[in-house]
Amino acid sequence: MSISDSDESSYMIDISAVTEQVNTDFLKRHVRSITGPRHGWNNFERLEESALGIEAALHSCNLHVSSQPVRFHDRAYRNIIADTVCPADKDCILIGAHYDAAAGSPGADDNASGVAVMLEAARIIGGMKLKHPVRFTAFTLEEPQPHSVQILIGSKHFSEKAKKAGHEYAAVLILESVGYASNEKGSQIIPSFVRIGAGDVGNFLGVVSNRASAAIMKVFEKSVLANVPDLPVYSYKTPFSGYLIPETRFSDHSPFWDNGYPALMLTDTAMFRNPNYHTEHDTADTLDFDFMAKVTKSVIAFILAFRLEDR
Repeated sequence: MSISDSDESSYMIDISAVTEQVNTDFLKRHVRSITGPRHGWNNFERLEESALGIEAALHSCNLHVSSQPVRFHDRAYRNIIADTVCPADKDCILIGAHYDAAAGSPGADDNASGVAVMLEAARIIGGMKLKHPVRFTAFTLEEPQPHSVQILIGSKHFSEKAKKAGHEYAAVLILESVGYASNEKGSQIIPSFVRIGAGDVGNFLGVVSNRASAAIMKVFEKSVLANVPDLPVYSYKTPFSGYLIPETRFSDHSPFWDNGYPALMLTDTAMFRNPNYHTEHDTADTLDFDFMAKVTKSVIAFILAFRLEDR
C-alpha cells in the first residue's frame, strides 16, 4: 500500500510546528502522577490507580480508549489501549510503554518516563488527521513477578492475540526508560559486545532493532535527523533477535519481534547509564525533562513522517 499523490497533497503538515507543542510541564505532571510503588504483585491496588490515571489522560486526548484483560495467578490486570481510528488493525503505528515498576522502586525513569512521553505524544496527535491509524498502549506486568519466571507478561499477551487475530502493525515503538541523561564524561557504559560508535557520555537516545526491523530503524533515524537534530541517536541492530544478547530483549519490543512485527526499543539505556535503575532512588527529581521533550518530539515526528513505502 502507498499514499496516492492526491492524498499526499492533502496531507501537508508542518512537523516542526507540531513538535513545538511538546510541553515539559505536562511531562513532569505525568511522571509525578505515575511515580510510586506499583509492582504488579506487591502493589496491586496502586498499579490499578496508575491505570485509571493513564486511562483518564488518554480519554482527554480525543482517542477511543479500551482495556485488554490480562490474567496472572487469578488476578485481573490490564493493558490500556487508545486508538486514533477504531479498529486500528491494519497499517497501524503502535506506541507503547509499560506502566508497572520493579519491586521496591518508585520507577520514575523505569518506566513513568516512557508512559509520560507516550501520553504527551497522544495529547498532541489525538484529533489530528493522520495518514495511518495510531495505537497507544500502556502495558502491564513488564517487570519480573513472583510465582513465575516470566517477564513481559502484558506485551506477550497483547502481541500473541494480535498475531492470532491477523492484526497488522507497520511499526511498533516501545518507550523504555527514556528520562535519564547526563553530559558528564564517564556517565555511559557501552557493553563490549555492542558496536554503536557512542562514547562514554550518556546524553543520547538508544534505538534497538532486530534484523526484520532495520528498515523502520532507518526511517526513525532519518526522521530525527530532519526534525529533532539536537537529539543524538545511536542505533544497534541486534543479531538473532537478541537471543545472544539478552539485555537487548529486556522490554516490550521483544514479544513483537517474536510474533513477526517490526519493532524498536527507544531507551536511555537504563542500567548502562542510570545509577538509580531498579532502586528506591529512581525518582522524578533525577530525570532530565528537556531530554524527554526531545524524545517526545522524535516519536511525533516519526508518526507524522512515516510512509509505508519506506519500509
